[in-house]
Amino acid sequence: MRIGVVPKRSSVHAAAIARELLVFGEELGVEMVVSREVADEVRWGKTFVVGVDDVDYIVVVGGDGTLLRLLHRLGDSDTPVMTVRMGRRGFLLDVPPFEAKARLRDLVEGRFVVEEYMRISARIEGRGLELPPALNDVVVSSWGPTKTKVVRLVVYRDDDPVYSVEGDGVVIATPVGSTAYSLAAGGPIVDSGLEAILVTPLAPMQPALRPVVLSADSVVRVRVGSDSGPAACVVDGQVVEVLRPGDIVAVSKASKPARIVRFTRTPTYARLRQVWI
Repeated sequence: MRIGVVPKRSSVHAAAIARELLVFGEELGVEMVVSREVADEVRWGKTFVVGVDDVDYIVVVGGDGTLLRLLHRLGDSDTPVMTVRMGRRGFLLDVPPFEAKARLRDLVEGRFVVEEYMRISARIEGRGLELPPALNDVVVSSWGPTKTKVVRLVVYRDDDPVYSVEGDGVVIATPVGSTAYSLAAGGPIVDSGLEAILVTPLAPMQPALRPVVLSADSVVRVRVGSDSGPAACVVDGQVVEVLRPGDIVAVSKASKPARIVRFTRTPTYARLRQVWI
């Protein structure tokens, strides 16, 4: 068995936990490797490149951003990910640091399940530009130094117009992402056991616009109007692509889900209560 460890960069605490896991995994008879870009921080000689070198499992140590960036780099890989959270709260990252070594033993000895979460993929039509698969959301929104200009967008389900949006933009979310930016913008919670695509307008000037939930086999297209203010496409809050007037962002269900290692079956709403309280 070969396990890769990916800690948050420039975090002394994450590096210390990562090193403990690397040493402990070797004691369990596992080949342990660390992501190459943090090898010096962790002081570990055996490395791997995420998304290039094969490993059986990956252990991520950090917060939501660390996990999301890792999943972007993995792309269509089926590699299951064990998550060790650095903060007090976390929806997907559920192993506290003081349990990390015990859970690594459980992983090695097969005492776990893998839960799959639908992702969405975005591409800029006409440019042949594919963006990383999103676990939470793809956002088309105003952009620039002040982000004060109104963006004008037309949203389509497949080729059928849904509505025009004048405002700050639109969030296209997965069921997992329905509890993130989309929820803050007034969207509903969509059970993570469902497969669906959620569209939530951001501060629309038209008071009648409401979020819509579409089937997972839909293709959501967002066209930037010729008279729109500056706009950008943002994937999971991590990857930004500046858009031009007339650009179309096409969003659809990704070919592969995110695969997250779980050691207990915590119901979705119990997990949400842990985050909110």
